[in-house]
Amino acid sequence: MEVRNHVDDICYIETLSKHSLVSRLVNYQPLTSSQVKIKSYPLEQIKNQRVQESLVVRDLLNVLVGLEGVYIRYNNSYQPVLGSQDDLRGPDFRIAKNMDLSLKSFAKWIVKFGKIYVVLTRFSERYSEPLYGSIMHRLCFEIRKFLTHEYVRQIVDTAEMEFQSNPLFSIRELGQLLTQNCAHKAQILYDLVQNIMREMNRRALMDREEADFQNFIQDLKKEKDLTNPFFDHDQISSASFITDSRINIHARGGVILQMIQDKLKSNRGNERNVSFLKKLFDDVSVQYCSMLDSWLTNGSLGDPYEEFMVADTAKSTPRQEAARLNSLNSERLWDTQYVIRKDGLLDDFNNGNIAFKVLMTGKLLNLFRTCCDLQSIVDVLPDDNMKQPLKTLPQGTQLMLYVDQHYARANKLAQILFYNGYNFPRVLKEFHHSFLFCNNPGFFRKFFNRSLVELTKLRSDSVQVKLQRTFQEYQSCREDEHTNVVLPLLNLQLDKHSFYRVIEQFSSETANGKDNADLLQARNFGNLRDLLLQDLDMEETSDASKSKKGELECSIHHLQFEIIVPYPLNTLISKTCVFQYQTIQRYLFLLHYYNKVLQDTWFEINKNKIWRHPGFSKDVHQWIRRCRVVHFRMTQFMKFILEYTTQDVIQSGWSELEPQITNASASEFDFSHCQSALQDLLTQQMSHSLLTNASLVRLLVQITDIVHRFCKFVTSLRKTLCLLDVRLYSYYHGQLPDDKQYDESMALQKLQELQEYLDLVWDSFTQHKNAFAEGVRYYCNHGSIRSGLNPVLSLAERLRDMELEGR
Repeated sequence: MEVRNHVDDICYIETLSKHSLVSRLVNYQPLTSSQVKIKSYPLEQIKNQRVQESLVVRDLLNVLVGLEGVYIRYNNSYQPVLGSQDDLRGPDFRIAKNMDLSLKSFAKWIVKFGKIYVVLTRFSERYSEPLYGSIMHRLCFEIRKFLTHEYVRQIVDTAEMEFQSNPLFSIRELGQLLTQNCAHKAQILYDLVQNIMREMNRRALMDREEADFQNFIQDLKKEKDLTNPFFDHDQISSASFITDSRINIHARGGVILQMIQDKLKSNRGNERNVSFLKKLFDDVSVQYCSMLDSWLTNGSLGDPYEEFMVADTAKSTPRQEAARLNSLNSERLWDTQYVIRKDGLLDDFNNGNIAFKVLMTGKLLNLFRTCCDLQSIVDVLPDDNMKQPLKTLPQGTQLMLYVDQHYARANKLAQILFYNGYNFPRVLKEFHHSFLFCNNPGFFRKFFNRSLVELTKLRSDSVQVKLQRTFQEYQSCREDEHTNVVLPLLNLQLDKHSFYRVIEQFSSETANGKDNADLLQARNFGNLRDLLLQDLDMEETSDASKSKKGELECSIHHLQFEIIVPYPLNTLISKTCVFQYQTIQRYLFLLHYYNKVLQDTWFEINKNKIWRHPGFSKDVHQWIRRCRVVHFRMTQFMKFILEYTTQDVIQSGWSELEPQITNASASEFDFSHCQSALQDLLTQQMSHSLLTNASLVRLLVQITDIVHRFCKFVTSLRKTLCLLDVRLYSYYHGQLPDDKQYDESMALQKLQELQEYLDLVWDSFTQHKNAFAEGVRYYCNHGSIRSGLNPVLSLAERLRDMELEGR
C-alpha cells in the first residue's frame, strides 16, 4: 500500500456532540486513491489480536458510510466524482494484506455494505429529478429515508457508540448488528437499484422504433387469435382495445412498480424480505394509487410524467378539449385519446380483462362529465367504499373486485346518460326505420317510386341534384314528427363507386384470396361465362369496354344516404356501424328497385293491349307466353331475395336485439356489451346477406343487370310487336299496309330474332341463377364464418327448390 507523508489541518467544532458523525470526520480521510494517504502502523507489528481487531472495526465504521479507512482503502480505479460515468458503480475496497485471516473474512463481507451505501446515495441523488417521474422520486425518497433513519443511525448511534464505550466490541458483533437490523434491506434496495440501472441502460441503447414495431406486431397476432375457434372469447374485450406500444426512454411508473413486484415474488418464502418489500411497494405506489383512484372515480387523468397505465394521446386541458371536440373528430377522440400504455403495465392489470375495464371506466366517466359539463362526478352515485381515497394498490382478487365496483358505477352513469338523456333505444329504432328504411312504406311511396326515372339514368351531378330535391321534399313532409332525430340528419349522395365496387373493396376475399380461389372451384363456376347483356343484340365486349361500361351504371347502383351521428351517440353507433348500415341500405335499394322494375314490366306484358292482341299467330302467342314465363321466373327470384333479406335476415336479427336494448336496466347495462351487440348484429346481417363474399355479390349484380336489360327490352317491344301482325301494323300506322311497307317474311325473321334473344336471356339468367345457388351452398359448407348460418342454409335450400322448379 502506497504511503506518503502529509500534514492534515485539524479543527474542532464545539457545537457538535462528541458522538456526532460530522465531529468524528473532522480529521477527514482522502477520498480517492490518487490523493495522499495517512501513514499506517504495520499490522504485522501489532502482536495484540484485540488491538488489531479494534483498528479494523474502526476502519469498517468508516467504510460503512462510504469512506475509506487506514487499513481498508478505495481501489485505485475508483474516482468518486459526481457526474462521471462510474459514479453509480460504487467503490471497491482494498484490504491490507497482512490482516488476520479471520478478520479479513469478516471485513470482506462487511465492506460490500459500504459500496451499497455509496450506490444508494448516488442513485437517490441522480434519479430524484422530475424527469424520471413521481414513482421514481418516491423510491429515491424511501431510499434516503432508509439510509438516514435506519442504516446510518445503526452505524452512528448504535455501532459507533458501542465501539467507543465497550472495549470488547468485536467485528462479529458489528456483523450481527448489521444482519439483525438493516443488512437485508440494504441488499434488497441495492439489487433493485441495479435492476433499474440496467433497465435504464438497456432503454438508452435500444432501438425504440423497432421495439414499437415489434409490440405492434404482437398486438396484431393477439387480434388474429380472436378468430381462432378455440380462443377464450371471454378475453376478447381485454385483447381488442387500442394500446400505446411506445417504449419510453426512461423506466418510469409501472416499470418501477413491476420491478418491485418481481423482486417480491423472487423472495417468496423469506418473511422478513417480503414484509419489507410489501411496505416498500405500498409506499412507492402511493402516487400511482392516487392516479388510479382519480381515473376510476372521476375519469380525470393527472399524469404529467406519463407513468400511469392509461395514456392521454391528446394531452390537453379540459377547456381546450371541450373547445376541440366536434362532430367530426369526436369519434376519433373516443377511440384514440385514452389508450392502455403497454410499457409498464403491471401483471395484475394484464390478467383477464382488468385493463379493459379500467380503461372503459375512466372513458365512460369522462364522457359523462363532458356531456353534463361537470368538473367532478365523485358525488354522483356515491358508494360507501368510494368515500375513502385509495391508499394501497390492491392485488389479485381484491383488485378485480375494486375495478368491477367502479366499472359497474360507470355503466350505471352511462345508462342514465344514454337512456334517460338521449333515449338511445328510440334512436336505434329510428336507424332501423329511417336509415335502413325497413317497414317504411312512406319513403318508397313519396320518394323511391317517384324517383325511378332518375334512378335509372346514369350517374351525374344533375341527377343527384334532382334526387336531393325530391328527398328534401320527403324530409319536409315529415318535419311535424318532432320525435324523429335520424331523418333530418340524412344527406343523399351518389357515390362515385358502384355498390359492387364497394363490396369488392371491403370483401373478405380481398384479405384472403384463397376463399375466392376455392369458391371458383365449385360446380357451375368452371364453365360459367360472364354473360352481361351489354346491349340488345347481346354482342360481347372487350374487357376495356366492360370496365368503361361498369363506370356508367344506373344511379341506383350509386345511391346512398350519409349521416354524421352526433356525439355521444357515435360512441355506440360508430363509423364502422354506419358503413355497415350503408352497405345493407344500398343492397336493399337495389333489390327494391329491380322488384319495382319487374312489377312495372308485369303491367306492360299483361295489361297493354298490344301484348294482349288476339290476332297474333300461334308462334307469336307462344313467344309472348315464354316471355311472361321468363318474367315470372325473374320476379320470383328477385322477390324471394328481397323477402329473405328483409324478413329472415334484417327483421329477424332486429327482433332479437331490440328487447336487449330496450329492456336493459341500470344494473344490467354494459356499455361495451351494447357496442358489441350492435356490431355483431350488423356483421351478422352482412354475412347472412352474403355481402361479405364479393363473388356472390358479383353474380347477383350480373343477374340484376340481366333483369334490367330484359325489362328494358320488353318495354321497347310495342313497335316490334306491331310488325308481327298486319292488323296491328295498320292500327299503329293508321293505314293499310302494302307490299313495300309490310313484309311477312320480314315479320317471320323478326320473330326468329326475338326467339333467339329470349333463349339467350333465359340461358344467361338460368346459368347465373344456378351458379349463384351453387355459390351459396359452397359458402355454407366452406365459408370462413360458419356460426349462425341457419338463414343462409334455408336460402340455399330454397334456391335449390327453385332450380328444380325451373327445370
